[in-house]
Amino acid sequence: MQPMFRCNVIALSPSPVATRDLLPKGEGEQRLCILPFSRWEKSWDEGETLNVMTLMFRRCVRHCVQRCAQSAVRLCGLLVASLLLTVLFLPVLRAQSAAGEQATIESRTIVDMPTAGVLPKGRYGLEVYAFGESGVMVDFSIAPLTNLNVGLSYSGAGLLGNSGVVFQGLPGFHVRWRPLDETRTIPAVLVGLNTQGRGFPNINGRFQTHSPGVFVAVSKNFALWGSLALHGGINYSFEPALADRRLNAYIGLEKTLGSIVSLTAEYNAAFDNPYTMRYTGFNGGFGGLLNFGVRVATGKGFTFELQARDVLQNLRGSATLYRTLRMEYIAAF
Repeated sequence: MQPMFRCNVIALSPSPVATRDLLPKGEGEQRLCILPFSRWEKSWDEGETLNVMTLMFRRCVRHCVQRCAQSAVRLCGLLVASLLLTVLFLPVLRAQSAAGEQATIESRTIVDMPTAGVLPKGRYGLEVYAFGESGVMVDFSIAPLTNLNVGLSYSGAGLLGNSGVVFQGLPGFHVRWRPLDETRTIPAVLVGLNTQGRGFPNINGRFQTHSPGVFVAVSKNFALWGSLALHGGINYSFEPALADRRLNAYIGLEKTLGSIVSLTAEYNAAFDNPYTMRYTGFNGGFGGLLNFGVRVATGKGFTFELQARDVLQNLRGSATLYRTLRMEYIAAF
């Protein structure tokens, strides 16, 4: 029969504590007991000690695997960011700008909602949005034909820090076609589909601002101390719950300020968003989302924009305006 030994353990969970209990000669041998949890004083044989060691080993392996998986996710994010930066700096000599009086590319969004602008044939555009909760959205568009743009987008949050990483489910898809170009008397008219929302994606696939869905946008430019563009449209999003889906409307404007700066303002009625405070809403205030933006063209195809979203603070739980940074790069292929 194997000799018995005693191990007096005083431990505070979850840290295991190892103690030595040197027994008098003839009663056993010196043992080192490593227990994962606090236990009452107990006698253990060698088989039980081996089981405890095995359990501790398995837990250590599982913990290491979890930490490695988290590190791998962060590393993949850094690799994707590095690839994006590489793509951004490749063809800078053929790039275009999209802000100010010297802009050569039409704007395709006011702040959140679409305009009637399109990329010219043979161009591509890459947009990167940085928003709260360490969130990033990447949008890639291409113009294979005249007045036709297609693209994909994807977003995630919690990419930095030690919080959990949340990604949206399916990538966003958008296509836009302009059947009617702007003339001196009539505005440009564009129809399209966009399934990409804005802001933090939650576990239910919802965004702070719903995707436009199916939309019709109109835009008209005027010469007024530079350039003034008026935008408007109607849209029907498939993102809300079926009972909340309804036709929505929005308006906006874009004003150049010098050769490389543009100011934007947008009001989204958000008729289809139950998370906004309507006219008879939670605070009895004016409903909808009021957004502003300042765009600066830095040359070589880059445009940077600082957005102030939900200035009226009508989103549920909003304590202040929501700030977003947008970077756009446009070039020929």
